[in-house]
Amino acid sequence: MDDPRHIRLISRLSMDYVISIYSAVLRGGTHDPLDALILSTVAVANVAHLSADPAQSLRYGAIDQPEPFEIKRPISRNAVALSLGLSYETARRRIQKLIDAGSLIDTEDGLVGANETRNPEMVLAMAKQNATLLKRLVRLMRESGVEV
Repeated sequence: MDDPRHIRLISRLSMDYVISIYSAVLRGGTHDPLDALILSTVAVANVAHLSADPAQSLRYGAIDQPEPFEIKRPISRNAVALSLGLSYETARRRIQKLIDAGSLIDTEDGLVGANETRNPEMVLAMAKQNATLLKRLVRLMRESGVEV
């Protein structure tokens, strides 16, 4: 992957993946683009620690086995703002709207996504779409001579 001949190719293919998945997120939900990005950021942060634990990661890797609420790690409003390059006030205002709508849960330790309990069908559909798009990205990279 470090081959400089592939940098632009990898960039094009990965940006196609990013646009495709973000488009799917927007089509699959009712939120505007920034709120969808905030929700995605919270969801990813809630389970990021699983990547460091292969056994836990596999345990909750199946399509029908979402991560239970108890193992999710909340993220602060400030961390969301910083990770997205938003002002704290913009993030706080948007997050409050998402909490009021039931899309986020505000715990003592921070924010946790609520979509798996609120809209599990949408979460399942998005997981399947993401898997399909990621497999396509890997296939296209391999077909183009990029070692993955």
